[in-house]
Amino acid sequence: MTTYSVITGTGIYLPKKKVSNSDFLDFEFYESSGNPISKDNQYVVDKFQEITTIEERRYVADDLVASDIAYFAAKEAIADAQLDAETLDYIIVAHNFGDVKHGSNRSDMVPALAARVKHKLKIKNPECVAYDVPFGCPGWLQGMIQADYYIKSGDAKKILVIGTETLSRVIDIHDRDSMIYADGAG
Repeated sequence: MTTYSVITGTGIYLPKKKVSNSDFLDFEFYESSGNPISKDNQYVVDKFQEITTIEERRYVADDLVASDIAYFAAKEAIADAQLDAETLDYIIVAHNFGDVKHGSNRSDMVPALAARVKHKLKIKNPECVAYDVPFGCPGWLQGMIQADYYIKSGDAKKILVIGTETLSRVIDIHDRDSMIYADGAG
C-alpha cells in the first residue's frame, strides 16, 4: 500500500505595513566596493521594479518576531484543516535568522522557533516533535520534503510545516538588493 502526503490546510500571516519602492528613494546605496552607486535612486528603484516586478513588500509591526507570525499562520492552517493541534506529530519551522527583535540585528534561535510555536498553540502532547530548519530561502521546501518522508515512512500522520521570515530586521539599508526582502509566514 502506497502512502501519500496531502496538504489538508493552509494559513498565512501577511503584515499590514506596506513598504513601496518609493520608500527607498531617500536611501544611500553603495556598490560592494564601498563607493556610492553612481545612478540616482529613481533609476535604481525603477530598474529593480523592471527586473523583479516588485512594487511593494510587507514588514512586520515592531512588536512582532518570526515565531509570532509563524504562530498566526499555524493557527489559521490548523483551523483550515479542521484538526486538533494535539494530534500533530511534528512541527517544522523553516527560517533564516530566528527571532530578531525590532531595533536589533541579533538572532535568537534558542529555544527553537518550532518549540515557541508549539508553546503558543498550547500543545501539551510530548510526542509532538518541534524543530527548526534554518535553511535560508528554500527552507520551507526542505521542511515539506522532511514532512513527506515522515508521512511516507509511517513515522507520522500529521505535520505542521511553517516558513517564516522577518528579513526587514536584518537588511543592509545601503544595499540595493535589500529592496527584495520582506516579512511574512505561511
